[in-house]
Amino acid sequence: SIDISNLYPFLSVVFSCLIWGLSPIFYRELDDVNAEIIMAFRIVFSLFFLFFILLYTKRLSSFFKNIAVSSNFFLIFMASLMIGINQFGFIYSISVNQVLQASFAYYIFPLIAITLSFFFLKERFNSFQTIAIFLATIAIILLSLGIESFPFISVIMGGTFAVYGLMKKKIELDPLYSVTLEIFLLCPIAIGFIFFISYQFPEKIISLTNYNFLILFLSGLITALPLYLFSLAAQRLRYSTVSIINYLNPTIQFLVAIIIFIEPFNILQLFSFILIWLGLAIYS
Repeated sequence: SIDISNLYPFLSVVFSCLIWGLSPIFYRELDDVNAEIIMAFRIVFSLFFLFFILLYTKRLSSFFKNIAVSSNFFLIFMASLMIGINQFGFIYSISVNQVLQASFAYYIFPLIAITLSFFFLKERFNSFQTIAIFLATIAIILLSLGIESFPFISVIMGGTFAVYGLMKKKIELDPLYSVTLEIFLLCPIAIGFIFFISYQFPEKIISLTNYNFLILFLSGLITALPLYLFSLAAQRLRYSTVSIINYLNPTIQFLVAIIIFIEPFNILQLFSFILIWLGLAIYS
């Protein structure tokens, strides 16, 4: 029988993966804008959408009351740094035509996350799950060989997102409130950077078109929404389960990279792709 109480967080993490997986197509529309500028505006507009959601759901006053008495501030601060580094790495990978590296990062993430859940959350696995994890490990090795270089972007992105997810598991605060606070803590850095660029290199801001600003504005929504959905799932499902479901994200990014962006693709990458999904089937 299906546990209805887990259905909503399950759908939440699936939907967040769909958004993240397809987002390279969206950000490719900003290929003439510097990654740092994209990231700064993305943070600011994310906060706008999060505050709008709080206002629309009549939870804004409750948000300020909850964060005022929260004992999770240090964890939330560290989580904001982790997700900030991760999201910049994602934008950077798109700007330098390395979407496969971004995809690889989120293949690495579940393995790191599962390891963290084993040591810090004391989660244990049955024989089928162990086989699935072994197959995923082999697939990661094959992906590395297929890329033919050490994937620095992937390691940084995968590691920071795994630590971020572990922290979200420990934060005892409403998912919407914690995500809003994380973005809020990043906002002073983002706003300061925008003012710095406007003063030192005004042509980089002046050259932005109305279409650029529209895409940057909407980037706030596709940043805030999946982060909220992921936070909700991380608090209510086993972290190892969330990690495995997240293979949807890199798989979609992987397909976008080779089908839409026509990035190089070889037999090792194809075989690793098959192993990943075989492992997913066994784990499920």
